[in-house]
Amino acid sequence: MPKRDVQDLPPAARARIARFEASGSKTSLLSVPGAVGAEVAGFTPVGEVMGCVVQQVGWGGPNWWAIDSIRVQEDVLRRGYATALERLAAEAKALGADGVLGIGLTVTDLDEVTQEFVALGTAVRARTEQRPRRLFTTDLPGQDVGKLVQAGWVPARVAIGVAGRAVRDPYMSRQTTSWAVNVEVDAPTKAVTDARAAARAEFGRAIRDCGADGGIVSDLRVAAWPVQEFAVIALATVTGTAIARFREGPAAPAGALKILPLNRH
Repeated sequence: MPKRDVQDLPPAARARIARFEASGSKTSLLSVPGAVGAEVAGFTPVGEVMGCVVQQVGWGGPNWWAIDSIRVQEDVLRRGYATALERLAAEAKALGADGVLGIGLTVTDLDEVTQEFVALGTAVRARTEQRPRRLFTTDLPGQDVGKLVQAGWVPARVAIGVAGRAVRDPYMSRQTTSWAVNVEVDAPTKAVTDARAAARAEFGRAIRDCGADGGIVSDLRVAAWPVQEFAVIALATVTGTAIARFREGPAAPAGALKILPLNRH
């Protein structure tokens, strides 16, 4: 086990690791199928890990300048996710882990001007002598990681794409009156379509930047809201895992293992 470096961790994380060391317990957030999948992939849980950050959000006013505030909100999301994941990874390294499985990302509005970003997952360690060169992170559950490894793929890191788009349309109110029944509203359609496309493109760049061979999209979210009656703003987020091929293998099995064999020694 490598020496644990906990000096740079927040006090709460240092206290959590100290409790693990004192009790010898190894907590896990994996489900039973997830734990079996992690075992199939050759990993053992070494503890739950978390990273979080609270950020102030700079909102714009209710007029034309508010459209430009979408850039501020993009930056808040990018920095919030990145910081939470960096702190989660630091805690996993302090536990001597090789990776983190089943990472969940949440954003909570604490009040009108602050948001909390949390990354929560289970740190695991490989049972083989050949260790990964760097810590990997994935939002995939253990059973999916097991199937990936069987097929010759390994997770590299959580990849995120964020994009916002603002579309001005002074005639938008004409399409949203009570007389305009069952018609497409052009500005919101364009805003959400462009935001999704840009977020997926950024997700692809994140995969290429870490040298991975592909990616698995786990979630795609979009929110849209009007700016008075002349514009609409859309903000999209794509999350998933960048994956790399380490050998040619058979296709991954279609179903997850739901029964734990009792004849294993």
